[in-house]
Amino acid sequence: MPEHVWKCDHCIDSFESWDEANEHEKDCNWNPKNKFCCSCKNHSNDGFWMYGESYTCLKSLDMDHYEDHGNCKGWQKE
Repeated sequence: MPEHVWKCDHCIDSFESWDEANEHEKDCNWNPKNKFCCSCKNHSNDGFWMYGESYTCLKSLDMDHYEDHGNCKGWQKE
């Protein structure tokens, strides 16, 4: 077991070294600098518990092809 662990400042992931954590944070989906759908104010779960989750964008942006991969032009901080 490592003596210290490093936790991502944006999500729940933890790492055995600072370098690993630092590299992860650059690409973390929850890092606001990356503007991924999951960290956007307009990201909405419209799913029904019985059928599973179904996410949509409240600004009607295309989450399947571009915006979900980061740098969304419609991204807003929560």
